Amino acid sequence: MSTSSTSPATFTGSSAFSASLAQEITNAVANASIPMNGLQAQQTVLQNQQTELGTLSSDFSSLGNAITALDSSTGSSSYSATVSNKAVASASVSTGVLAGSYTLDVTNPGSQDTVMSGTTESETTVTDPTQNNISSSKSFTLVVNGVDTTISDSAGTLDGLASAINSSGANVQATVVNVGSNTSPDYRLTVQSLDYNSSDNIQLLDPGNSNANLLSVTLTAGADVQYTVNGQPASPNPPNQSTSRNLTLSPGLTVSVLGSGTATISVSQNGSSIENALSSFVTAYNSAMAEVNKNRGQNGGALTGDSSIFSLSQALNNITNYQGSSGSIGAMNAIGLSFDTNGNLTFDPSTFEQSASTNMTDVLSFLGSVSGDTGFIGSANDILTGINDPTNGILPQETVTFSTEQTTLGTQISTDQANITTLQQNLQNQMAAADAAISSLEQQASYLQMMFQTENANATLGF
Repeated sequence: MSTSSTSPATFTGSSAFSASLAQEITNAVANASIPMNGLQAQQTVLQNQQTELGTLSSDFSSLGNAITALDSSTGSSSYSATVSNKAVASASVSTGVLAGSYTLDVTNPGSQDTVMSGTTESETTVTDPTQNNISSSKSFTLVVNGVDTTISDSAGTLDGLASAINSSGANVQATVVNVGSNTSPDYRLTVQSLDYNSSDNIQLLDPGNSNANLLSVTLTAGADVQYTVNGQPASPNPPNQSTSRNLTLSPGLTVSVLGSGTATISVSQNGSSIENALSSFVTAYNSAMAEVNKNRGQNGGALTGDSSIFSLSQALNNITNYQGSSGSIGAMNAIGLSFDTNGNLTFDPSTFEQSASTNMTDVLSFLGSVSGDTGFIGSANDILTGINDPTNGILPQETVTFSTEQTTLGTQISTDQANITTLQQNLQNQMAAADAAISSLEQQASYLQMMFQTENANATLGF
């Protein structure tokens, strides 16, 4: 915002009329500044309008985010999975999950092939893994199920070798473990497959020692995860097999096997996430409405009388006036949304829970979705898009309009200021010249007066 202003007249003169001349400059500059002062007043008003518009934009953006969160709450986040036997498995849900019940029978939770360096002649005992290694070689060949990977250990230490294996991309995890005592340490390299696979075979070959296998001790033999779901496949067919303990039992339902046994996994839809989202929506809605209401009436805010306030108010009313077209839920009061005596939107969780427990399908149908452009959510999203859309939305367009007006006013004020400064300088120059001329005449008049006075005095004395 421009804050340009004219400087006070700095003219000083020596004539008897210098003060009057300076006042004339001041008056002329003040009169010339009247249009610019009006522009600056307009600029202040516009700045206040821009500030208020920014507040409204923030409030309506928050309301749009609340609708997006409500839309998400009706999807996979409204589902949860429970497991009857937590020692057998855990479960999680994601996009695409459906309500249902599954009986998981794990006959073998599987195991990972785990091998360790030994104490053969080709393997050196390591007492300090930060200084020593099981071999003096700096390059090795890691073989996992017939696939060779070159391992380079530039550090030449057991810790460095384990790190090199872990960063190689091979489907294994290497660690260093002390199988000795504190006083007599014996550090070994342990390598474990990331799969649960009965056919796993892990070797670490030392080319500097006739390709001797440095992982000579087998700690655990790999085994596939074996299980059935809802009794399938039925005996005498073999159970399902997996090299991972993370099983996808259905779209959006992932089960992590923890042990042997039988567990029932139940997937159901509940309204807790929707309740939270509706509560947040109410808060955002009331904030937007309160800010709109500040710009109404005789003592309203900076945007009082602006057409955007009417449009925003109408949009908020249209959101809450939505009517469902099918099902047992026809209006928002059936899901706990209503207005109190002060006009504030409120949410009653108990009303929502009663409707959800009776018919969650109808509740979800009433709420609808953004992607399907259906229901309360689809309608509200369309309305808010008309307000918040960066290109065509009411608030962004109004912001651009105000910004353009602000730029135009700033240019006009700068031009007026330059013209007034020029006027002031020209007047100062002109008044200085006039004052000098007057001062010269005053000096001449004073000289002549003094001569007349001398002549009169001489005549009186008889000279």
